[in-house]
Amino acid sequence: MRIAVNGFFWDNPYTGSGQYLRRLWAYLPAVPKSAGHEFVLLCPGAPQERPPTDAQRGVLIAPAGPFAGRNANLTQVWWEQIGLPAAARRVRADVLHSPYLAAPLVAPCPVVVTAHDLIPWVLPAYRASRALRLYLRLAQAGCRRARLVLADSEASRRDVLRFFHLPPARVRTVLLGIEPEFRAPVPPEAVTEVRARFGLPPRYAFYIGGFDARKDVPLLLRAWAAALPALRQAGEPAPVLAVAGRLPEPGGLYPDLPALAARLGLETGADGPLRFLGRVSEGDKRLLLAGAHLFAFPSRYEGFGYDPLEAMAAGAPVICADSSSLPEIVGDAGLLVPPCEADSWAAALARLWHDAGLRAELIARGRARAARFDPAVTAARTVRAYLDSARG
Repeated sequence: MRIAVNGFFWDNPYTGSGQYLRRLWAYLPAVPKSAGHEFVLLCPGAPQERPPTDAQRGVLIAPAGPFAGRNANLTQVWWEQIGLPAAARRVRADVLHSPYLAAPLVAPCPVVVTAHDLIPWVLPAYRASRALRLYLRLAQAGCRRARLVLADSEASRRDVLRFFHLPPARVRTVLLGIEPEFRAPVPPEAVTEVRARFGLPPRYAFYIGGFDARKDVPLLLRAWAAALPALRQAGEPAPVLAVAGRLPEPGGLYPDLPALAARLGLETGADGPLRFLGRVSEGDKRLLLAGAHLFAFPSRYEGFGYDPLEAMAAGAPVICADSSSLPEIVGDAGLLVPPCEADSWAAALARLWHDAGLRAELIARGRARAARFDPAVTAARTVRAYLDSARG
């Protein structure tokens, strides 16, 4: 059997869809049930970083379409509805997998779709434009024709059933996994080096995970400002909240975080209690997580929640919002705090900052829980979905 995989997000490794695609592609050959089957990654144009290939995995570089280089949105729609099914037909695919929430209306073979989340359906602010609403209708129609929809969590599965009105048998939960290196011990000197490079004290709170409105980083800044008097201790360096990621231009779904920090009196200089670190590499992210005194994740909606899971794997005690998929992923291995309640978040930050016993308990629970999320298992269950889809 030949399985074609939509490679549209291959060159976007900082997105959730790009990370999912790359992990899946890496683990497919090791799945026992994939023996004897062939996988072909369908790419619109030549990828900047060529995917790994072997006797079982190949790459087809297909035309990117008439809008390539001129209009990114039309390029994506053209690929999903015209270029992708044509490429699947060209390689004579028996199953086509779209590893994000879009699928062709007409395909030459059964289609499997992965639903990471349903953000624009659940949160109206994310479907403000008419063009986006039209695209979402198209995506929804394509996904409703898919043989199977794979959801990253039970929470996402419930959202798919709620908004897409599919029979429950056509929507499966396939939990994601994280790379084993996140669970590997980190040399203390490596943590010391990354702290020095970013100008961080021995104890810092850490956030990474994006800046759009649903992430609710403004809540975290307000809670941090409120908690600071309780966090400070005589004779110790001032507590620091380190926020990683490239800050987007403010406007629309992106709040002006530096302006909010200024209004809250949170200085961002070398001696201030708040640092914006900018984009960090995957290697530095792991070290910053391993060295963090705590990891805070106030997001109101997540389809899965890679960031708190990676934090637990790296050994950081986690505080996260008690919403969407996060209780399912974090469980009793983190402090779950109601979203949107700055006072509750300030109290949780102060509690975890000072309670060494609680931090040690959450670190142990977090490592054990994170070990359950294996990317090899994700790949195996995805291959099972391919085989079941081909059989009908």
